[in-house]
Amino acid sequence: ALLQKHADLLTKCQQRLKYEFNEPSLLLCALTHASGATSRLGSNERLEFLGDAILGMVVCETLFRHYPHLLEGEMTRIKSVVVSRATCAKMSREMELEEFLLLGKGMTTAPKIPNSLLADVFESLVAAIYLDGGMKPAAAFIIEHVGPRIEPVAVGDIGENFKSELQHLAQRKFAKTPTY
Repeated sequence: ALLQKHADLLTKCQQRLKYEFNEPSLLLCALTHASGATSRLGSNERLEFLGDAILGMVVCETLFRHYPHLLEGEMTRIKSVVVSRATCAKMSREMELEEFLLLGKGMTTAPKIPNSLLADVFESLVAAIYLDGGMKPAAAFIIEHVGPRIEPVAVGDIGENFKSELQHLAQRKFAKTPTY
């Protein structure tokens, strides 16, 4: 019944994602925030958990294979920037995913959808694609959206993880890590 109710939305979303689901119920779940679900298990929270791990793994493998000269610490720094909540939210905004989110009444009246919610939906979609079609389409989706962000961070153009940068600077200058 829910799938029929949201059929047009799901079709349009699949076109935007450039991925057609064999099980549209996975996409529906990925787009459903806890506020719009009939139960917490019907929301995207579990998918977000899995998607976070898949996203991290694909990015780590990409860094490992394409940047053989990087040490572990540098790969960790790059990964933390490109899989950050801010980056995931930015990718969701770029794909204009907010128009597909299924939110509860309180969330739909907010003037702007919070970044945390947009980050969650990106990770949820990664997991939904993985569960629907396996690692190959999930990795392709990740590389399409995250891949272009890796190189600028790897060459030092962008460093959005300010806490990590502060720690590196303090370590270099004072041989100490800051206490917060």
